[in-house]
Amino acid sequence: MPVTVIAGKGIAGFNPKQLTEALHININVVARYALETIPIIGRALEAVERVVRQMPDEKLGWTMPNRARPMREFTYHIFTVVQNTIEERSSEITSTRSGIKANTFTSFQDIAEYGRSVIEQYRVWAKKQDAATLPGQPPDGADTESRAERLDLLAGHTIQHLRQLYAVLESFGITPANRIPDGEWPPEYVLANLS
Repeated sequence: MPVTVIAGKGIAGFNPKQLTEALHININVVARYALETIPIIGRALEAVERVVRQMPDEKLGWTMPNRARPMREFTYHIFTVVQNTIEERSSEITSTRSGIKANTFTSFQDIAEYGRSVIEQYRVWAKKQDAATLPGQPPDGADTESRAERLDLLAGHTIQHLRQLYAVLESFGITPANRIPDGEWPPEYVLANLS
């Protein structure tokens, strides 16, 4: 998990609330209602799939500067985090984790197809959600975040990785198809125009 260090304090993952507090950005970041977050995640996943389909296969083993994770693992990771989250948060979804490992994929198209299956699973899960159950706490033994908070963090995670994929694709000389501008995302997910 990436860690951002600000003034000696480590912040694990992309946590808008902790980041804005550490950077002294004057905004109250509060997890939105889960039913608002669900379509945001869906839109971000669709965009991630589009970008992954544009990735050239010769870059499967390419790593970002200062990161030891190859693009094959990075792109797979984005979909897997979503899949794991919805499976952990729902007793109605049968786990589809088949032990697939990132290094078994031989093309970005294969990873995108895996992503498509996660998107379809996410859509089925999303249709079953309602306002009465989503704000509640997770089952005993799970972490202490509410479902709304967990989905909010998942949205931020997915959008941050999408933005990284856009930058990587451009570094390869490829213009991302149907790129979603930062201004179309809630500002706390991109930490843009916050003051």
